[in-house]
Amino acid sequence: MKKILLVLAVLLTLGMVHGQTLVYYWNFNTGTPAQDQTWAQPIASTIGDAELTYSFTEAFSFTGTTLNGIDGEVNGGSFAPRGGNGSDGNFENNGGHFTLTFSTVGYENIIISYPIRRTSTGFTTQTFEYTINGQDWINKETVDISEWGTQWGPNQILEVNFSGITGVANNPNFAVRVVLNGASSAVGNNRMDNIRVTASSQGAVAMPVFDPPAGVYTSAIDVSITSATDGAEIRYTTDGSDPSASSTLYSNPIHLTANTTLKARAFADGFEPSVVASADYFFPIVVQDITELRQQTEGTGAIYMIAGEVVLTFKQSFRNQKWVQDAGRGIVIDDQSGNITTNYQIGDGITGLTGTISRYANLLQFVPASDPGAPSSTGNEVTPLNATISDINANPELYQSRLVKINNAHFVGASGNFETGKNYTMADPTGEIVFRTAFFNANYIDTEIPADNFAVTGLVGQFNQNAQFTARSLEDWGPVPNDDYVVNPMQTKLLGNYPNPFNPSTTIEFTLENVGDAELVIYNIKGQAVRHFNITAAKQGINRITWDGCDDNGNLQASGAYLFRLRSGRYSSTKKMIMMK
Repeated sequence: MKKILLVLAVLLTLGMVHGQTLVYYWNFNTGTPAQDQTWAQPIASTIGDAELTYSFTEAFSFTGTTLNGIDGEVNGGSFAPRGGNGSDGNFENNGGHFTLTFSTVGYENIIISYPIRRTSTGFTTQTFEYTINGQDWINKETVDISEWGTQWGPNQILEVNFSGITGVANNPNFAVRVVLNGASSAVGNNRMDNIRVTASSQGAVAMPVFDPPAGVYTSAIDVSITSATDGAEIRYTTDGSDPSASSTLYSNPIHLTANTTLKARAFADGFEPSVVASADYFFPIVVQDITELRQQTEGTGAIYMIAGEVVLTFKQSFRNQKWVQDAGRGIVIDDQSGNITTNYQIGDGITGLTGTISRYANLLQFVPASDPGAPSSTGNEVTPLNATISDINANPELYQSRLVKINNAHFVGASGNFETGKNYTMADPTGEIVFRTAFFNANYIDTEIPADNFAVTGLVGQFNQNAQFTARSLEDWGPVPNDDYVVNPMQTKLLGNYPNPFNPSTTIEFTLENVGDAELVIYNIKGQAVRHFNITAAKQGINRITWDGCDDNGNLQASGAYLFRLRSGRYSSTKKMIMMK
């Protein structure tokens, strides 16, 4: 038996949540305040006899979610504390808190959960404290949500488990206080909805434990099930249904060879039944790389595991999408269910990616079945493929979801600022392609559409029969590699700057034939010199200077066009760039 990776790392916690009783619940759909008004308090729970109180000066309601909701839940209000007055730079609601007060008499294994979405300037941490005497507060844990997205999502459900903590169970004076910090503007906020408090009855049988645990395996396994309660009998199912007292009685290890959801529940005389334990076991078809994966038949529901390492080149919060590629091909990960919980960064290597493949409008997508765990490497740099638009249009399948650089491109008939979710026509000397602003939080949205030629790096997509192209950020734009750019590096040349347009900084490149002194001066559109770079003994070959948009005194300059001139010996050349804010 060979185990490849562990899925559902907090299996105990997940099992305890499943099958517990929903004791208290807030969905914020009753008594919702009017627009830009604050919740009246206390806010009574929708289910159970509990209260929510808060110390924030502003706690508005915005559109909520059905995530974590009960049957029939509708998309109503939410609870949204805001940063508050920050005229002195210290936002008054940082350090504010809300308190959930409820009795746990007759209950144990208390778990609180709720979905969160942030604004970009909202609170970045939530610290959980609790009291067992109604007066003194004990720190439980701090959850960092600084990387959480600005949309509701299934991978943004916060869960805090109080099981096993002395004094929490069977306590009439129990309460939980959640302290929020990190807001950087008065209107920055966290939005929370469908707050659940679940518990199990005191005196329940100990939850069953699986060995080996949930995970991805490449050969058959035998799973044992145990309960810490002496004399307990265990009932289990393999079809995804919850076990009952009449389900199959466990007596010997269960032999698994195919994808299975195994659930178990323990029973004993004089005890309440245990909560349901659940574990997913996957037996994927192993492929070596993305090239082999893309040769498989999509849409069959078969689970594949990529044995080789892939590298993350881009991600966005929308549907938890991620773009990965290896030396041969690329693929987009569409993870609407939030099965990947590791917070990967661009450049991270991922090994053991497991899931299914299917197509959406002819774009091959990978739907993950589990979390691959910690990165297998970090800081990887992916060199974009150089391709023309005709290359991409002739074989979009080859380029799908890969980083590609297109040189000497321009927009056709486009002006104004970029908008999200729009198609623009982009052309090079070989043809035209749709430039789709599909990355809603890209920093070039609302900036001016370039009017001149440019080189641009981006990801290739497809919609039906038409290839598409999307840049990830302003940093993906660079200088045009024309006759002035594609040079012998032993010549003295001013190459250009990238990105262009830029915000907040740009890199200027030039080459020198020999080691020597060089002067780079940046001028505003009036011809006034604003920044000087005097480079002593600049190196032979390529040199790079970064301009941060400030003048010689450190003052940030206004948006607009600027000229930059290189002088070295008898050589002099000037080019134009645009700074956008």
